Amino acid sequence: MNLYKNHTPREIVAVLEHSDKLTYEAKLNLLDTIRKQSIDISTEKLEEQIAQKEAAIANLENLEELGFHYEENTTTGEIVVKRTSKAKIMDIISIVLGVLLSLVGLIAFWLLVAIFTGDNEFGLDKLFMYVLMITAGLVGFKMLSGIERFLDFNSFLLTKSGDEVTIKKGGLPGAQTYLSSQLGIEEEEGELVFHIDDIEFIRANQDNLVQRRTLETLLLKMTANR
Repeated sequence: MNLYKNHTPREIVAVLEHSDKLTYEAKLNLLDTIRKQSIDISTEKLEEQIAQKEAAIANLENLEELGFHYEENTTTGEIVVKRTSKAKIMDIISIVLGVLLSLVGLIAFWLLVAIFTGDNEFGLDKLFMYVLMITAGLVGFKMLSGIERFLDFNSFLLTKSGDEVTIKKGGLPGAQTYLSSQLGIEEEEGELVFHIDDIEFIRANQDNLVQRRTLETLLLKMTANR
């Protein structure tokens, strides 16, 4: 969908002046609109911004936004994909916050029950506070999913050598080896899932063009014959 097809040339020029604040997809739409409407204005800066982003996608620099780091030996063609330290730290923070918020929620629930059993004095301000604390606790329980993610990906390693890929991931009985041709991307409930058979590695937003092209680039590199 072109975001600017209904914009006037004057509006297009105004948007172009702030192109550095646009997303990659918006920049592509803007450039396409300028060309289709034959607007007489320089797009050199815009095209340079697009080229820089596409170079970053081709080098898989944006893979780190998804929590993974890519390395390739240009001589042997061996590829290594692993979890970034930043992503591991974020998982730990999520677990700690999840535990704390869950405890807050449980305490608030106990205090709320005590109000109705007569062991705690009733008050609207207390009731409102307990409800907020319980809500925070529910958020905490959801954040505890970071425990499973941390265990699955703490020692995660995906390597490619020749036409084979080897996977090390929590929950698997040791390293598993597959043909690189078995790797794939599928859409699932608004997300893109990079996987091999039923083993999931990376999830991305299917509506995010940068993330989509990053996974597509990774798949091309992992399945290419060297």
